[in-house]
Amino acid sequence: MSKKSKGIDLITRIANIFRNKEGQALDFATRPYWKQIYNEMSRYVVLMTSRQIGKSTFQATRILYEMLSRRGASILLANAKEEQSKKFRQESLLPQIFRNPRLKRAAFGKSSINNAKMIKLSNGSTLHLEHVGSSADSARGSSAPTIIVDEVQDIPRGNVDVIMESAANFAEVSKYRFTGTCKDDRNIMYQLFLDTCQYEWIIPCASCNQDNPPIGMEHIDPEREYLFCAHCKEPINTLGGRWVAQNPQCKRVGYRIPRLIDLHTVWRNSADGILDKYETYSRDKFLNEVMAMPSVQGEALITLQELESFCEDRPIMDPDNVPKEEILGQAIIAAVDWAYNTVLGGVSHTILSIAKVENDHIKILYMKRFSGPYYEGLKGPDLVLNEIQGLVAAFGVDWVFADHRIGNKENLRLKQRIGKRMVEVEYSSGSHPVRLKKDTSRYSIPRTESLDRLFNQLRAGRFIFPNVDSSTEYLTDILNVYTHYNEDHTRRTYERKGGASDDFLHLLNYTLIAAIQHFGEKMPWLGKYSYKD
Repeated sequence: MSKKSKGIDLITRIANIFRNKEGQALDFATRPYWKQIYNEMSRYVVLMTSRQIGKSTFQATRILYEMLSRRGASILLANAKEEQSKKFRQESLLPQIFRNPRLKRAAFGKSSINNAKMIKLSNGSTLHLEHVGSSADSARGSSAPTIIVDEVQDIPRGNVDVIMESAANFAEVSKYRFTGTCKDDRNIMYQLFLDTCQYEWIIPCASCNQDNPPIGMEHIDPEREYLFCAHCKEPINTLGGRWVAQNPQCKRVGYRIPRLIDLHTVWRNSADGILDKYETYSRDKFLNEVMAMPSVQGEALITLQELESFCEDRPIMDPDNVPKEEILGQAIIAAVDWAYNTVLGGVSHTILSIAKVENDHIKILYMKRFSGPYYEGLKGPDLVLNEIQGLVAAFGVDWVFADHRIGNKENLRLKQRIGKRMVEVEYSSGSHPVRLKKDTSRYSIPRTESLDRLFNQLRAGRFIFPNVDSSTEYLTDILNVYTHYNEDHTRRTYERKGGASDDFLHLLNYTLIAAIQHFGEKMPWLGKYSYKD
């Protein structure tokens, strides 16, 4: 670097040399949150980011600047997987050099090296590229004062410790930078961030003159296609934000960079907008990849307050007085979850819902849990079956979707009474389209994928319910479900809390499946979902 540049701050030097992935000047005017980060000189830095926020460009420019600005610099860059290292080298690092002829001449000469494992510049500065996701053996024996671990969420904690030992011989000058996207609350990315000063981008509101809390789910509303104040709901401008440490006594530096703080955020774009992702991503994926937040295990996937906000000022419909205008010409779907004898010593009850599918939502008309002494005697199953048959007739139900697993016997009895309107469904593991199994005439539904979709539609307000007094006892079933990530099998599942009921949740899922099966692409708010016979 020239003597003239010594008085210039780091970000200005970088902006004078490097470009973004499109070959254009780095934009800090509309992305001011990057200024402090590019200038960051702390020895220990953690960046917990959303996807597509500019992390790779930051990594590439800072690494190359540090290599070019002094002779003999040594950096170890560790990724979880070989393909991640390869992609970063080919798509982010090398283009910075090759698109700039002067930089290329300064970087590469007769003594330089450029391969998948090492980049050595003409000035003797070296970048070692390692992948240590499943084994840290490749990093053992490496020695460098600067350690950078990218996509750290995919690397076991023990391997990260091994990587850090690569700087053990440089105790006075060692530097560490950890970057990635968090997963659940036990993930190493989130653990590393918690052990820092926890910088959050705090945006003041010009309308109510209050600072907003750190950007979170309170800034998401499907009806507001803009960043808004959590207090007064008026639009706020991210350009006026500033980094504020939430744990200021900690000397280690950490930044959380959610997608929403970028001025160029697209809120609606058929599939790629923030709100499109909110309605189609799983809750975990949206929190991790868009909000740069962990998905906390055991936490409710939606709040009772949110669910009650979708309740209308109407009672549960009276089966003896069903208005014909409410059901004529509409798709009417019933869902049934049959009782089984005992669960943890308690009695289980058959539950039923009846819904009308409208243009932009599913309207729950009727709900009933068949509980109480009347249904618990020997004649109970017959009483329930007779009543369900009557409800199907009263509401003009087109389809009855019911679980096969427990209720196969009752499904057969109901099918004898109502014919082909009776449809059996069964959950399956893994990922596959919802499909009709011809050998059993049952729909096979991927459990996790379908429940992901259901919670997306619930949060988007695509289900509406009778009044709060009538609905709350059913809505609480939804609160009894949470996601669990099984690290041994590397898959996420939905679990039920203790012996609590989750029956109504599954009725809504069956109803949603039936609605998609009935309407398909005619209901664009349901998004893309593939079905095969």
